[in-house]
Amino acid sequence: MGFIAIDFETANDKKTSSCSIGLAVVENQEIIDTQHHLIQPFPNYYFDKNISIHGITPEMTFDAPTFDNVWGDLSNLLTKYPLVAHNAGFDMNVLLSSLQVYGTHLPSISFFCSLVMARKAFPGLPSYGLANLSRHFDIQLNHHNAESDAMASAIICIEMLKEHGCDSLDQLSNKFNHKIGNVSSDNGYSSYGSGRPYKKRKEYGFSAPKNVDPKNRFYKKSVCFTGRLTEMNRKTAMQKVVNIGGYVIPEQISPQTDFLVVGKQDYKKYGEGFKSTKIRHAEAYAEQGFPIFIMGENEFLMSFDD
Repeated sequence: MGFIAIDFETANDKKTSSCSIGLAVVENQEIIDTQHHLIQPFPNYYFDKNISIHGITPEMTFDAPTFDNVWGDLSNLLTKYPLVAHNAGFDMNVLLSSLQVYGTHLPSISFFCSLVMARKAFPGLPSYGLANLSRHFDIQLNHHNAESDAMASAIICIEMLKEHGCDSLDQLSNKFNHKIGNVSSDNGYSSYGSGRPYKKRKEYGFSAPKNVDPKNRFYKKSVCFTGRLTEMNRKTAMQKVVNIGGYVIPEQISPQTDFLVVGKQDYKKYGEGFKSTKIRHAEAYAEQGFPIFIMGENEFLMSFDD
C-alpha cells in the first residue's frame, strides 16, 4: 500500500553525477516523510547549464557525501517500497549508473513512471510535464528542487489512485495494462511498459584471444579509445587488446577504465588544451584517485611486439 517517489538532479552530462536526491514516502495514500540530500557528484564537476536549472553549485556539495555513502544511509528505505519518478527512465538510469560506478550490489526494486501513468489516468490534458500537472492539481512546486519534485510526483500518483479507485500502484498499472519496471541482480533493468533492456550495448563481434600475454601492460586491463586512429581502424586496435587478454570498452569511459588511448591527431591537440568528453571524464576520475592512464596512439602501438 506504499511507494516512494524519488528525484535526482545531476551536475553534468554523466548519469553518475547526481548532486542531490529528493524523496517522498507514501503510505495509505498519504505522504508521511520527505527528505533531501546533497551528493558529491561523480565525476566532480558542474556544467553551467545544470547549475542554471537546479541552482546547486560546486561549493554546496564540496563536503557532501558521495553517492555510495548516501545509498548506505537510504538503501533500507529505498528498497522497502516500489519507487516512482516523473520520467522514471532518467532517474532510474542515474540510480543504477551510480550503483554500478561504486560497485554496489544491484537491489531488487519495482518502479513506476508517474509521467507515463498520468497520460493514461488523466487523458486530454495539454501537457503531462511535472510543472503543468502541478498547476492542474494546485501543487506548490519548486521545480528542480529534488525534494519538491519528488513530492509533486507522489501527490500526482495519489490523485491517480483516488481517481481510479485503486489501492496500490500495482492495481493502477494492471488497470492501464502496463508492465511494471523491475531491477534485480539476476535480470538487470527492464524499463516500464516493456520487457526489453533499457539500454543495449553495441556489439562489436571480437574474435577470441589469440596471443594471451600476461606480461603485456594491457593484460586483464580495460582499454577505451577516443579520436581517430591513423595506423588502423578502431576495431582492429580493440582486437589487438583482446588478443593479448585485455578488455575493451567500446562506448563510455568509466572509473574502472585502466587506459584511455587518444588518436594521434587528437593527442596532439590534447597537448594544446583540446579535451574530448572522454578525456575530460578520464581526468576527472584520475583526480578522484582512479588510476586511469591517458596515452597516445604511438605509445599504444609500442606496447605490442608485432
